[in-house]
Amino acid sequence: MRQTLLLALRRHGEKLALLAYLGLTVAVTPTLARLFGTAWEESHVLRSVIEFRLLAGISQDVINIVFLGFVGGLLVLMTLDRKKHWQAFLLWVGLGVTLYVLHSMGLFVPDVNGAEEAVWFVPGLVLGLLFGGGTKTLRLQPTGPTEFRRAAWGVYAVLVGLVVVSLLEAHLVYPEFIEVTEGGFAILAVDSSSVSLRSDGLLLNVVAAGVAVTAVRRFARYDSDDSFFVLGPPASGKSLLLIGAYLEALDRDADKQRGKREALNPSQDLMELVENLDRDATDWIVEATGRSELKDLEFQFVKGTLFPKNVTVSSVDYAGEHLSRIPDSLRGEIDRSDEELERLTSGIQGANRLILLIDIERFVNNEGLGIAEYFSILEAAEDKGVVVVATKADILADQFWEETENDPQESFDEFKGFVEEQLCQSQQFSSLLRQTPGAEVHPVYYETTVNDDGERVPVRDDNGSVVTVGFKRLLNRLGE
Repeated sequence: MRQTLLLALRRHGEKLALLAYLGLTVAVTPTLARLFGTAWEESHVLRSVIEFRLLAGISQDVINIVFLGFVGGLLVLMTLDRKKHWQAFLLWVGLGVTLYVLHSMGLFVPDVNGAEEAVWFVPGLVLGLLFGGGTKTLRLQPTGPTEFRRAAWGVYAVLVGLVVVSLLEAHLVYPEFIEVTEGGFAILAVDSSSVSLRSDGLLLNVVAAGVAVTAVRRFARYDSDDSFFVLGPPASGKSLLLIGAYLEALDRDADKQRGKREALNPSQDLMELVENLDRDATDWIVEATGRSELKDLEFQFVKGTLFPKNVTVSSVDYAGEHLSRIPDSLRGEIDRSDEELERLTSGIQGANRLILLIDIERFVNNEGLGIAEYFSILEAAEDKGVVVVATKADILADQFWEETENDPQESFDEFKGFVEEQLCQSQQFSSLLRQTPGAEVHPVYYETTVNDDGERVPVRDDNGSVVTVGFKRLLNRLGE
């Protein structure tokens, strides 16, 4: 039952989130709008600042129309952004509810009298489009769909400014000390003892403001907070893991039009490895990372459809021999003049999740898993999420097929349980799972066959590309 609920949540989580956000918008926005209205009615400084318009002979309705145009321009850009369609929809709903409530209070909504005032919406709209980065649409964009990040963060900044000013104006009682007229302005003397706090509705307004700001901040974000660092013993498949994950990400939107494909931003080292593996050959080509050799492997993929976010998979691939030195380095017991070890230590400390590799080939050959250092690393690197990945699982895939007569790809959940059951025969692995409660084993492998020399070599499809298994689920897990 629990597994069924978790599976349903993973499949429909974004749809549920959309409904939750919509309900939250409808429930919270009226309170927020009334806060804005009350703040305007009670304000002194805000009203005085805006009344400087009198010096230029500009009406209040013109100011309101320009402001609405500016916000509208930002929301238009968010609507055009493929990653912000639904966030923009929710913000449009929030804007509509806010205007309705303010109109019912007789506030803000402009009383447009003819085209002379309505035309001021256009400068505000243009200003919002320019500020939000609308000029990007006029330039060639060779690196994937356009992201209007400034527009999203502009909406967030506007909301934060309105909330802070409104809370102060609505709940801070103070005497008027600025007087603005068409002839000029004056600063009035005030008595500081007359300042007090109006507590009526303060808690409700603070809660509503906090919810709104938090939600819009999430709407404005493009990038995931997650960062990953791969750890594994010598020759455990660290390079091949990053290559397989990248190839899976590359294949995700292969059917989309070229302009709608996301830029994966792979690092140079990763592309060199992919080039080697992609050669028309029957061997692996990609060799184990040598001593004194570090490779920066990084790429980006997009997780989600309704609320997509950029997830960066970044790692420093290293010779597995360094693994035994990492715990002492994390504890500061090794001289940091070692550049290689310093980069590894910084990578672990900078990541919030560690990908721990389990080499199935070692397990099957009874060579020992070589993961004793994992326990010290987890102890030294506190508060790190853990993803356990079983590499070279093609060996157990053959065994699974023989014992169950099921294709591991078609019965992947069963195969996943089979791999974990086999690995749990190792006391060391069982201890690792106990050390990382909630962690699941994610088997990944390349389809292989045995050549005449008895060596496993990659199977290639009709296009000469390697065939990967399990990486799609791994990317889904990394993007959660």
